[in-house]
Amino acid sequence: MTTQPAHTAHPIQLVLPGQAAAPEGPIDPFMMYVLHHGFRRDLADFAAAVPATPIDDAGTWRALARRWTMFGHALHHHHTGEDLELWPLLLERCDSTERAVLDAMEAEHDEIDPLLEECGAGFARMAEHADDATRAALVDALLRTEKVLGRHLAHEEADAIAIVQRRLTLEDWDAFEEKMGKRAGLAETLRTSPLMAKGLVGADRDAVYARIPTALRLMIRLGGPRFRRLDDRAFYYNPR
Repeated sequence: MTTQPAHTAHPIQLVLPGQAAAPEGPIDPFMMYVLHHGFRRDLADFAAAVPATPIDDAGTWRALARRWTMFGHALHHHHTGEDLELWPLLLERCDSTERAVLDAMEAEHDEIDPLLEECGAGFARMAEHADDATRAALVDALLRTEKVLGRHLAHEEADAIAIVQRRLTLEDWDAFEEKMGKRAGLAETLRTSPLMAKGLVGADRDAVYARIPTALRLMIRLGGPRFRRLDDRAFYYNPR
């Protein structure tokens, strides 16, 4: 975790494992970092589990396909919200150098989308009729997705969030997060919120739970048992 001098008015920025940067400023975009941590962790888990799962374990392949759908929905919601709500707001206020960064954010989302579709199709085929060739292609697609998404998340953390810190007010950020919550809806939040908390331990978990509202902590707790049943089944052979 990072620390800051006691005299600063800026919040202490959250830094989680794998995170590339946490630009200082008045905004506390901790939920962005929590989601990024979850996306990195999930892709690493999928990339590790797929080559280790026996071809003939049909139940696990079906669970992996369902778990991929959950991951894909969460990532799609995150990127769609940025494209529709966050980047346009920043573009109204940015200079030409910052505009280039935001244009790159959208282009990187467009690069990621077909990779997600490729992986989803691979998981669907494995759930229907698993074979070695399909698994090999899926492993390759997952590794490419992990590389491209990892590069995008690092770019966003280092450069796009720095623009957020320079250009947005606390009220702007609160309004953005409220819109993101409404886009997800209650059912989707209940289903996917435990995904955000998975893998957070020790001081990292304490720092996150100190920030999230009581309602979201409740969602994580209520959705936890169902999520863990699917997660444990899907990643039964995960060697990580």
